Amino acid sequence: MLVSCQSAPKVIAELEGNYPSRQADSVMVYEVGEAVPTEAKAIGKVKVTDGGLTPTYNCLYGNMLALAVRKTAESGGNVLRIDEHKKPAALGSTCHRVWGTMMLMPDSLVNIDTMTSLQEIEMNKDKELADMTREKISKVEKLFNNPHDILRLNAGPGWITSEVETPTRVYKRKNGFSASADYLHFWKKGLGIGINYMFYRASFDEGFDMNIHYIGPSIVYGMNLGKKWRWDLALGLGYANYRENILGYYGLTYYDLTESQSRLGFITQIGIEYKVAGNFAIGFQLNGLIIRLKKPEGYNVDKYDFYGIKRTDTQLGLRIYL
Repeated sequence: MLVSCQSAPKVIAELEGNYPSRQADSVMVYEVGEAVPTEAKAIGKVKVTDGGLTPTYNCLYGNMLALAVRKTAESGGNVLRIDEHKKPAALGSTCHRVWGTMMLMPDSLVNIDTMTSLQEIEMNKDKELADMTREKISKVEKLFNNPHDILRLNAGPGWITSEVETPTRVYKRKNGFSASADYLHFWKKGLGIGINYMFYRASFDEGFDMNIHYIGPSIVYGMNLGKKWRWDLALGLGYANYRENILGYYGLTYYDLTESQSRLGFITQIGIEYKVAGNFAIGFQLNGLIIRLKKPEGYNVDKYDFYGIKRTDTQLGLRIYL
């Protein structure tokens, strides 16, 4: 009931007298800035605005103008002078809005050819709707007009955000170096697929290095933010390899050991980029990686709900549109 009450445009008229009504097709329309014959006198004001939830078709300028014309004829006028026309706005009303002056002048000065003003308005509504539809389609196409193929090369700092326990201490967070390479292919509507490679390396005070490699497919979504800017998001599941290298002396004992696990990894990527020239862009990217590792024998299984690696990278890099 609320929707039905608010779905029609609102027509408000203020009259300065009482005049017999006329046929709507006898009203001449003067747009903003057009000169009105001096013999015409004002008999009132009319405004047509949206009702709050007005459907798109009813919001067309032709429909709103036709309502003002009919109200002018109903009020006894034969001239409608448009004083103000507000177009739809992204942050305001989605309707055309019309403010006008209803006027009356001698019928001998009313010059309406075989096509009346009202008939012309009705005919122009279809063209207006077609133009509006083409404009919407054009905006959507520009929004999702991603480059079909993109190669991304990135590098930057990375952080292990899960705890890392060593024989001497527990690291709450550990920074390191990260790099990534991605190939993305986009279809229409912003969807696409990708192949993602990620690398991370960190060195610990206890004398061992940690290396993490990931490679796998992803589902991607991208959208333009203007002529130069665009952003994209990727979610992937693939092969992850975790490796520890221990190399050096501990007391009088020299160690050269490697421990490795291959597991499934889950990645998230979100990036924004700016096209600098031709097929080249620079971008900022935020990566996330989660790997659940196998717990060693004798490990206290109740100590952590999650045993593995959680990592976050912030990277800058180059994008090449292929």
